[in-house]
Amino acid sequence: MKPTIETERLLIRAWRDTDVSDALVIYGDEQVTRWLTPAMSWVPNVLAMRNMLHGWAAKDVAPAGHWAVELRATGRVIGGVALLRLEPWQDLEVGWQLARTAWGHGYASEAGEALARWSMHNADVEELFALVSPKNKRAAATAERIGMEPIGETDQYHHQRLNLYRLRHDDLAYRDDESSAV
Repeated sequence: MKPTIETERLLIRAWRDTDVSDALVIYGDEQVTRWLTPAMSWVPNVLAMRNMLHGWAAKDVAPAGHWAVELRATGRVIGGVALLRLEPWQDLEVGWQLARTAWGHGYASEAGEALARWSMHNADVEELFALVSPKNKRAAATAERIGMEPIGETDQYHHQRLNLYRLRHDDLAYRDDESSAV
């Protein structure tokens, strides 16, 4: 069973069958999914979205998985976050996707950091990566707000050149020490 992770504004939880319409707003939007290809394509309709959510639930193996991001104040699903295995290695990638109406409010970094912290503190994950298209300035800024360090370019994942960001367990401890000293 997937854990539920709470932040000040968000509830990060397992996807439900009742989330299909909200998920389609996110993953049926080509402005969102253009950054996810080739790992994931635009979802064309409710049936395809339902099948995708069911497929995620069937294939997720902890700590990897897909979660819905819900606004605590309204109960509305505004996005998704994921921990994904990067093949052929067993590296873990953290990813985030938000409905366009939720862009610009800091929800992606809040959800991404919460998932990173959960994975490192509760699932013994030592490091996470984010793969970002060189043209995706928003995702790069989000990775850095989460505390991820840019470590260069790579073409070893998804057969395309991507910027690689990394967050290590010790980086979280360092960030925690810095914020408590302020």
